Amino acid sequence: MRSHVVAVGTCILKLSSGFILNLDNVFYVPNFSRNLISVSKLLYLGFRFNFSRTSFDLIFKSNIVGHGTLLNGLFCLNLENNATAMHVTGLKRSVMNGESSMLWHRRLGHISKDRIKRLVNDGVLSAIDFADFEICVNCIKGKQTKVSKRGAHRSSTLLEIIHTDICCPDMDLKNGPKYFISFIDDFSRFMYVYLLHHKNEALNAFKVFKAEVEKQSGKQIKIVRSDRGGEYYGRYTENGQAFGPFAKFLQEQGIVPQYTDPGSPSENGVAERRNRTLMDMVRSTRSNATLPIFLWSEALKTAVYILNRVPTKAVSKTPFELMKGWKPSLQHIRVWGCPCEVRIYNPHEKKLDPRTISGYFIGYVERSKGYRFYCPSHNTRIVESRNAKFLENDMISGRNHFQDNVPKRVHYDDLPSKSNSDHMYVIPSFAHVPLRIEE
Repeated sequence: MRSHVVAVGTCILKLSSGFILNLDNVFYVPNFSRNLISVSKLLYLGFRFNFSRTSFDLIFKSNIVGHGTLLNGLFCLNLENNATAMHVTGLKRSVMNGESSMLWHRRLGHISKDRIKRLVNDGVLSAIDFADFEICVNCIKGKQTKVSKRGAHRSSTLLEIIHTDICCPDMDLKNGPKYFISFIDDFSRFMYVYLLHHKNEALNAFKVFKAEVEKQSGKQIKIVRSDRGGEYYGRYTENGQAFGPFAKFLQEQGIVPQYTDPGSPSENGVAERRNRTLMDMVRSTRSNATLPIFLWSEALKTAVYILNRVPTKAVSKTPFELMKGWKPSLQHIRVWGCPCEVRIYNPHEKKLDPRTISGYFIGYVERSKGYRFYCPSHNTRIVESRNAKFLENDMISGRNHFQDNVPKRVHYDDLPSKSNSDHMYVIPSFAHVPLRIEE
């Protein structure tokens, strides 16, 4: 079996005796499952071994500096407790694997560490090492915090209360949608978002939303909570409310409208806060990817997709589980804007034609298992496919994914550590196998 070396560096180990063992030219090999040291290399450095049937001593300059025992057929060099973890400061730009907390932070639209931990505790994500979690510059660029306001009455069932708001991202684009309207179920916090060219399209969006959620859940919307914007409320005259199309439709359907007081948008806090979270995620993901601004709507839809699948402080489970009845899968989630090699359907493909085109991941296909990609060289620019190679590490490390994958020299402190073992496995002299530092 061939193994690929992705990094070469220096390893500093503190043995159980207190002796410091410095190892140079250590190889980082992702598919190794053990931390290994070559006996022949240590002999070359002047060390000697005294083996028995179940243990051994490591000797340097006539002094015993380390001990080891036989474990599962391999001799293990004893390290000081947590020595491996002590020398690992986290996963840096040089290497990032699938169980990195920072990689999942980026995949999930820059959500908080606590929300990722809840996903792990709920079994949605497998075990993750949070040692590499660090300050995210893109989060600082895209987010700001305010003191939260305690909410009002909470609903006890689906569709009892729907929060809605219209947001204008102010992207200053000549074509394309300028607004989006959100509908949030109070009980589950599940969110639907529709893109609008004009605010007067709000009623049509609500009709589409109402038809889908009521048909799928078997329940009916009872209350709609919004601000007093003209698209919702209509106009206020000296004789009271002059119903607009939206308000008239609610009245015809027997749905109770609840409006905020004038000048008090915080009373519609759920929708206001959710829209702010969406825009925070859009800014953070776009800052990380630097794709064309017209793709903001793709980043928005991806943010909605993610928010429906991660925990919130308001509910005990994910919005998806409360709305659909089963836990969501996150194994297909990828970093928005990462470079990709995409295989697209081409009925006229010839034998010598390239099998993929270069592009960037921009979202998930609605109601199917495919992905959406921005491919500047393709005639449609936006393509959909299930088959792609996602180059997330190249995006995070800043590497050009067309260059040869040459191992980079890094320090051991820059490599991840998955194993909590206090042992390093010692292998016979005839085997020349590199050390594996596994996350």
